[in-house]
Amino acid sequence: MRNQQNTHIVSAPANPDPANPESEFVIRDYLGLYSSARKRDKGWILDEIMILTGWSRDHARRRLAQLAASEDGSGPAVDGATGPQLRCCKYSAESRALLVRVWEWSGYQSGKYLAAVMPSLLDAAERHGALVPGRDGYSRQVRAELLSVSPASIDRYLRTARGSDCFERRVSTKRSTNPSVGFLDLASGANEAEPGFFLVDTIAHAGPTRPRNCLFTINATCLHTGWVFTRSLADNDARATVDLLAWSLDEVRGIPFWVNAIELSNEAAAVHEAVGQWADGLDIHFSPVFKDHRRDRLPEASRHQHLVHEYGSIRRYDTDEARSALNELWRTVGDRLNYFTPTRKPVGWEDDGRGGHRRIYDEPSTPFQRLRAAGVMSPRQEDELIEYANELDPASLTEEIVFWQKRLRELAA
Repeated sequence: MRNQQNTHIVSAPANPDPANPESEFVIRDYLGLYSSARKRDKGWILDEIMILTGWSRDHARRRLAQLAASEDGSGPAVDGATGPQLRCCKYSAESRALLVRVWEWSGYQSGKYLAAVMPSLLDAAERHGALVPGRDGYSRQVRAELLSVSPASIDRYLRTARGSDCFERRVSTKRSTNPSVGFLDLASGANEAEPGFFLVDTIAHAGPTRPRNCLFTINATCLHTGWVFTRSLADNDARATVDLLAWSLDEVRGIPFWVNAIELSNEAAAVHEAVGQWADGLDIHFSPVFKDHRRDRLPEASRHQHLVHEYGSIRRYDTDEARSALNELWRTVGDRLNYFTPTRKPVGWEDDGRGGHRRIYDEPSTPFQRLRAAGVMSPRQEDELIEYANELDPASLTEEIVFWQKRLRELAA
């Protein structure tokens, strides 16, 4: 019996068309044999159908079941000329292609966050001419489709683009913690819901060498709003660190609201002492955390500081030219993170129905949106930030980030 069936395989075409009506004649020839075969013999029957028709095993099994149901009257008739039916895509090819571009402008966010920031990205791109209705496939209909696509559909459509993404996304900094002091204690008070609690870390750009005679980057992140401020210094100098923190409070595009508390992670006692004196003069609560730069490139590094080595990579930088390039990079990265990158915050716990608890998170919002909702800025500060936000173009920010990353690779080489 099996040899007789193999005779059909030899005479079959090499690459049959799955939608060819002749495939239905093949399935009818095998139906009786398949229906009467034992379970262990059905496997090779399906294999032979796959070779003859080009179908997958699941599709061949499904077509056999449909044909059997139609012949005994328990199912719908099978039209052999139509072949498998393809589901029509809900969104146009133009909107799916543009989705990849918007995803790149956003900094490769997941669907949940990209859907939340999609209106701001499209508005900014239209405002600066990166998207013009009637050009490059963009239209009002495409905009409506992009605004209506669900987070799950975004992730599904970006699966191919995300798989070909070859950018390095290594996290390379570990923030040391001290259980006796720090923000676990500070955040438990009445000021937990107020902006101004900053986690500050110092990262050495030493590459594979010891952190000596190299550039250092200071990254500050607000615990409440997620506002990010990042700048690079020539070395881990106490006076330069204090001057940088003081400048960040005077510059509206640095930290545009008052700082209530700082937890600084640094290896130098002199830096902690200088920053402590500066913070005490401004009535800012200060918590020093001593760190060990030998742990800077561990895989379990803190996500809080991931952006420094994600965008600046793990290379050695030790020149003024590299410091200038880093600060240009941090300016563009900070603008994209603060104005176009939503975050979620835990707001409580709920019963998971199995005797445990799970976190409850709020809706994704950008740091700029959270800052405005907090109401801690003066009208003048808010107007200045709104004006500055309207000047930002996500497409130009992405081009600048790519340019400065390429420049840093050249300098490090």
